[in-house]
Amino acid sequence: MRRLLGLAVGIISIISLASTAEAINISSASVQNGLAAVSGGKAASNSSISWEGGIVTKANKNGGFSFSFGVVPADCVGTLSVSTIDVSLPNCTPVTATLAPVPKTGQTTSYAAGDDGALQKGVAVPTPRFTDNSNGTITDKLTGLVWLKKADCSQFLPTFGQALADVASLNTNGTMNGNNCSDTSNEGSHQTDWRLPNIRELFSLVHFGFFEPALSNAAGNAKWQEGDAFTGFHGSAGLSTYWSSTANASDPTLAWVVDFDGLFMVMSCPLGSGFCPGAFVLPVRGGS
Repeated sequence: MRRLLGLAVGIISIISLASTAEAINISSASVQNGLAAVSGGKAASNSSISWEGGIVTKANKNGGFSFSFGVVPADCVGTLSVSTIDVSLPNCTPVTATLAPVPKTGQTTSYAAGDDGALQKGVAVPTPRFTDNSNGTITDKLTGLVWLKKADCSQFLPTFGQALADVASLNTNGTMNGNNCSDTSNEGSHQTDWRLPNIRELFSLVHFGFFEPALSNAAGNAKWQEGDAFTGFHGSAGLSTYWSSTANASDPTLAWVVDFDGLFMVMSCPLGSGFCPGAFVLPVRGGS
């Protein structure tokens, strides 16, 4: 017996259903004004009728019953009892769960028994990994996110606030820090919905099989080189961090960054300090 949750919209044609329980039957079932509407019979006289765990009506002296205020389940099959029975609601679209599978890291060399390089667990990264859209943007085939191709358009920005301001400038006039970012993906002009990636989005670019930078080429089978697929990507030690939009919950004066040299990878960066003098900006579009 399945326990089901959910919603449906609209009016559904009435159908006849045969009961799978001996003591009760269903003569009609539909969705009306967003509510489950069910009629049936052969219940015990004056017995309580439950739908999805809650009492919705009582059977009459002849065992007949009907209700139209029940919960509509996600997959359109609900639990009704005096005797337990599944009732299908036709023309009702089931709600399915969205999963976020974890991709392989890209590390294929094993350094110890049972390590990542030996096991290589996770969802395979697509080949090619990146597609150059020939309009100043790159599509990541793993996540579906669209990245600005010019990974150094902003130049080095000392503060998180400046990073946010430069992305706003990109949306307004196609430039960051006064530099043309070469985005022509909006019918020859620039897009207006660029944003700083959150830390998970930014970290999704990391390829653990490489360092300086820890980023693959477009095909996904070798380390990034200039123009394949990004241009101006910074991955050398000491000058390889990129801002995310994610603040540190324990100290909002810190922002999370990814260091693509492969040494520290992810860390909390004080917003413009000697410890973290700044970072680059790689804007992104799309995502849920």
